[in-house]
Amino acid sequence: MASRLETLGAQVDPILTSFAIGYKSVDFIARKVCPIITSINDSGALFSFGKEGFHLYDTERALRANAKKADYAISRDTFALAEHAFETSLDYRELAKAREIGAAQVLQLEKRSMNFTQMILERKLEYTVANIVLSGTYYASGNKVTLTGDDQWSSANSDPVGQIKTGIKAARADMGVEPNTLILGYDAYWELSEHAQLKSMMTDMKDKPMRITAPDLASLLRLDNVYVGKSNYSTDAGVFTDLWTDSAALVYIPPDPEMVEGTTPHTVIIELAGYPVGRQYPEKKVVSYETTRYYQVKNISTSFGYLIGDCVA
Repeated sequence: MASRLETLGAQVDPILTSFAIGYKSVDFIARKVCPIITSINDSGALFSFGKEGFHLYDTERALRANAKKADYAISRDTFALAEHAFETSLDYRELAKAREIGAAQVLQLEKRSMNFTQMILERKLEYTVANIVLSGTYYASGNKVTLTGDDQWSSANSDPVGQIKTGIKAARADMGVEPNTLILGYDAYWELSEHAQLKSMMTDMKDKPMRITAPDLASLLRLDNVYVGKSNYSTDAGVFTDLWTDSAALVYIPPDPEMVEGTTPHTVIIELAGYPVGRQYPEKKVVSYETTRYYQVKNISTSFGYLIGDCVA
């Protein structure tokens, strides 16, 4: 589908687009904690199934009898993808100097520019996901708890393992599958990894590590994944603030990213097929480099997960 910019004559640059697609950051976890759904349209319907697939039916069929039959409910919701774009520029003198060195140096400058625009866009995506996944607004009343006093993980008297176990059972009772992923804000991760309760659980390990890492926590808590939101952002005054709050979320992430339909993810990222794209705009004295994405971050159900809020005093 051609965008308005393409209709007006702006062309997608395959090299710049490959730079945009290839961008990776170890600090961002949004694409790990939210399954990706690719759409060929920028708006449409999103379907989710009911609990009929979990029912215990009488499936035995007598000779010449018809097979047992049941219908399943489908919930319909809509989505509308928004365009996100950012650009930066290089001066013609910078490019001319790079050309004196060689074509590879020009490509390096262009890749650096595209990586910068991608970093800006990914940070916005991370912010959007964090404000859904670790927000009590997006969890049902029976699927969340707010810690206070000695229950907070920063207290030596707290029981984080017990609280996580309670969360796993509560989520499983509501969505039919056991959460396989724990998402931690930065401060929550440090308090959990330093907690005496977790350290005592490692005393029986043959090769006890010097420190408890996210994979160690996953093993100790019997989860497939533990992801830590370490990214932050800077204000205009240069003050850094965490994107992920001091909370923890238990969710289910399908092992196969292609098999999202019919499962119970808490939140998904719906992206327009063919994006991101990179473009180049020559002007009088500068060349501008732009990355464009189309997506929406959408909570599927407030029942699909469990939130442990305010883990740190």
